[in-house]
Amino acid sequence: MDEMAIRGYYRSMARPSPSLMSVPWTTELAGALEAAASAIARLDARVSASSVASAWALRAAWTGYSKALQLQGEEIDEIDVFSWATGVQLSGRPHRESLHDPFSAFVPWQRSLAATGHHWQEQLPFTPELEDGFAGAPALLRAFEVTRQFALADRSILPWLWLPVLLHRMGVTRSALPSVACGDKALRFGTVQQGPLALRLLRHLAKTADRSLKALEAIEADRRKAISAISGVHRPGELTSLAAGLLHHPVTSPERTAAGLRLTLSGAGKLLDRAAQLGLVQEVSGRRSWRVYVVPDVAVALGLVAAPRGRPRKALEPQGSSKDLNDIVSSFDRDMAEFDARYSFSSSVE
Repeated sequence: MDEMAIRGYYRSMARPSPSLMSVPWTTELAGALEAAASAIARLDARVSASSVASAWALRAAWTGYSKALQLQGEEIDEIDVFSWATGVQLSGRPHRESLHDPFSAFVPWQRSLAATGHHWQEQLPFTPELEDGFAGAPALLRAFEVTRQFALADRSILPWLWLPVLLHRMGVTRSALPSVACGDKALRFGTVQQGPLALRLLRHLAKTADRSLKALEAIEADRRKAISAISGVHRPGELTSLAAGLLHHPVTSPERTAAGLRLTLSGAGKLLDRAAQLGLVQEVSGRRSWRVYVVPDVAVALGLVAAPRGRPRKALEPQGSSKDLNDIVSSFDRDMAEFDARYSFSSSVE
């Protein structure tokens, strides 16, 4: 049997989850729809206007891909995806099997996220069955209904990855939001009623969008913090380039830094020590392991360190003259632009 025939076989044999087009409306469901739509709109607006949108999109893709892997039944956590994507092995994390590559779909998915000018039905490996009233249904439910049919037609990871592509191509979002790759295993195997399933999907989408917005705000705060810290350093050297690179690759090591900035291993280690003293990174190396550094907010999010207690420290004011500060900001943004070009959606991951 060819690939399309196999997909058709799976679709015919699966116990179908209920269509979301005939969901019974309740006040609770309407509220969940409004909350999800508002959360997506807030995130989309901030991403579209943010100076760190490219860095956020890369990290968001790692987060979204980790959720898709878990929906696919893979025993892989978000921390493992960050480790794979940055090329830095974290202490205490299992090594991946060489016979199975769970990340083979990542780069093709990035290309789909970056593609423009496509109708939402393009690139789908099946023909959606559009019921009467589909066009007039709320956009989020239409996207979830296509995801439901996709999950029945294709048993790969692709259906779980496709929601942000659908939302972008349906015109719901201006930017592709890879972190909202989400779903529910009941879409593929469930026999639950439409109402509870739709309610669960919408609530999860709203929470995901809110967490993604906080992640974006953290990256923006990291940029401000780096500029403020570097403005008070007499000879920053490669600190500006390192800080700009950390926005895209928040997990690093002396080896990774040396290769990226063309430094000696010793020079990279000293540079990371300076960055740690300024609070730009935090060492999370385990005993008897290579030195590893992580941006503080990412270290907390991935469970590598405990969240700080008490009131957050007051942000440092930039030091130095306005001319010096402008030079630092310009240099920082130039380095960010270089990383944007290197690690954009269309770039491959080694």
